Amino acid sequence: MVKKETIPLLHDHHNHPSQYAAFFDSANISGVKSKEEAVSIIKNNTQKDRVNVVLGWNNSYFTFSKADLDHLPPVIICNLSFHGYISNRKAERLIEERFDSSDILKRLRDPDWMESNLPTIMKFLIEVEGLNEGKLRSLYDHFSEIGILRTEDMLLPSESALETFKSSGLNSRTEFWTDLSTYQKMSSQAQKEIKGIKIFTDGALGPKTAAIEEPYSGDDHGVLLHQEDTLQELIEEVETDHVSIHAIGNRAIKIVVDVLENIDKSVIPKVRMEHAQFIDKETAESAKALGVTLSMQPNFSLDSVHYSDRLSEKYLKMNNPFRMLIDDLDFIPGQDLIFGSDGMPHGAEAALESSLFPPYPGQKVTLDEFQRAYCVQDKSLGSIDIVIDEDKREVTIEEIRTE
Repeated sequence: MVKKETIPLLHDHHNHPSQYAAFFDSANISGVKSKEEAVSIIKNNTQKDRVNVVLGWNNSYFTFSKADLDHLPPVIICNLSFHGYISNRKAERLIEERFDSSDILKRLRDPDWMESNLPTIMKFLIEVEGLNEGKLRSLYDHFSEIGILRTEDMLLPSESALETFKSSGLNSRTEFWTDLSTYQKMSSQAQKEIKGIKIFTDGALGPKTAAIEEPYSGDDHGVLLHQEDTLQELIEEVETDHVSIHAIGNRAIKIVVDVLENIDKSVIPKVRMEHAQFIDKETAESAKALGVTLSMQPNFSLDSVHYSDRLSEKYLKMNNPFRMLIDDLDFIPGQDLIFGSDGMPHGAEAALESSLFPPYPGQKVTLDEFQRAYCVQDKSLGSIDIVIDEDKREVTIEEIRTE
């Protein structure tokens, strides 16, 4: 069965336009399953006299040996999730010569340090590639071409980055979040333009640092960044009305909810939990009662395919339990359940296909739910004509109209 529909443009509630703009011209190996092809792309899209950031490496497909890296130009290769990095000696030498953070690449080999210092790492990588108005406009032009009207920058790196958004006029399409340290260094005027503070409680599936209860293949349980007492102190230190808490694994999710149950409700900000991929029914019920908004990514349902090399069948099925959240616990799309992409990948087509045709039935999202959780609510601002092929389990974009 084939049908045509028209939906509004997207509001991508979880993205990182600062970093994606800085990396707009970077080599990208997203979706590449062959190391040989990846090496070819990297060699053809990098330079020998500078440090090159390479995006999109999925380490479930292949790994790079030291010999592989030695034959490449100076590179920092980022895991698809931006949690996990490898580099070669050529890059390390140039960084020692040209940047203050000369030891950062060596410290990236420590997963605990890496996850505890992710904002620092992202700021460093943005410094390596550079952020300017031209790159930012190019990214947002691309957003318009793939159906994104509005987005949220979940880790604004600095006040100067905010000024770049403002000078390019793109702050009107963006809401800004940042980490507590960056916020505290901002001027009082810049702080007024920050929606909320971002806190990390675990890592991601790519480097096996998302904190799960049952082990990955290899007996790893991930990296848990806070125990209850330190997380509570951090949340209570937040000076804004909103806090966004990154929690992917069920160990991290449970600690977040346990802490929120024990904090004085009159003093904590409004809480969003980012990703919540492995939230169970009991914990989700508690989150619902606490008024927590779940900010999730339908495209992450494909992690049940991409990371079948490291997750048990139980976890593959547990990932992104949208039907449980909506049908059993009455989470309401567009209110306490919102969607974004995290840029993996951007755009309407991949998001729709992952929503309507996910790997497991419990991950399915209806088109109406998708529109309420992921779209602006005014079609006069623009619209997307789509074709849904039920038999082929495919979604095709026919036309995107912007105002």
